[in-house]
Amino acid sequence: MTEWRAVVTDLDGTVVGRNDRITPATLNAAAQLRYRGIPLLAATARTRNGVVRLGAFAGHLAVAVCHGGALGWAPESGQTLWQRTLPAETLRDLVTFVRDRRGAGLSAFGVTSWDLTPEYLALRGTPPAEPWRPVALAGIADQPAYGAAIRHASLSSDELIAELAQAGFAARATLTYAAPHLVEIGPLGVDKAAGVARALDWLGVSPEHTVAFGDMPNDLSTFALVGHSVAVGAAHPAVLAAATAHTAGVTDDGFAHHLATLGLIHP
Repeated sequence: MTEWRAVVTDLDGTVVGRNDRITPATLNAAAQLRYRGIPLLAATARTRNGVVRLGAFAGHLAVAVCHGGALGWAPESGQTLWQRTLPAETLRDLVTFVRDRRGAGLSAFGVTSWDLTPEYLALRGTPPAEPWRPVALAGIADQPAYGAAIRHASLSSDELIAELAQAGFAARATLTYAAPHLVEIGPLGVDKAAGVARALDWLGVSPEHTVAFGDMPNDLSTFALVGHSVAVGAAHPAVLAAATAHTAGVTDDGFAHHLATLGLIHP
């Protein structure tokens, strides 16, 4: 029987519900893992501020893998473990790509600020809860960025990725998504799995002894890396197909229930 020595989880839609809601059972599960010396990692598209906003839950994380793998840091000490940024030329070419497509908006996860074009903000519907900066499309490439995101009024995520690939971006960046009509663009070779692998190496834990939870296509690379993968709730069909197990959704405490099934926490 495999001894599970670390747990990695996506955040939004997996352990975090609407309005940053984390159930008491989920928070208790994170606290039990920490007490038992089992590192809990987050692998998320969120910014550092977006993780910090989760309060007590963030305090139980050994490592937060943010921006889809481009940034790794230890919440307890605040230490930055690594960071990768998009080449400036790639970011500038993304600006051109978006300019040429009606109905598209662009955001850049800059090292110093999260920049959103007015079009992106309108498609998002609500402003981010963490600090952000409104920037015209022409000025969005003025600083190094961990990654970028494109939203479109009508094109699906898969259709956007196909157009980005046709424009040559698949050979220059990592393309994935975690929501409809949205594509996340990261540095080439950087994804959640690459970040999780670096974090596990820093912790001295092998991927084979790691359990991962997720619900969207940007979690697939992590599922391929670890020894046990768990699709949560109404996960994307590709995630359900790739997972070794399935558990209940956020509001039904699937994360905590499955950890208890594995014997990693007490029910």
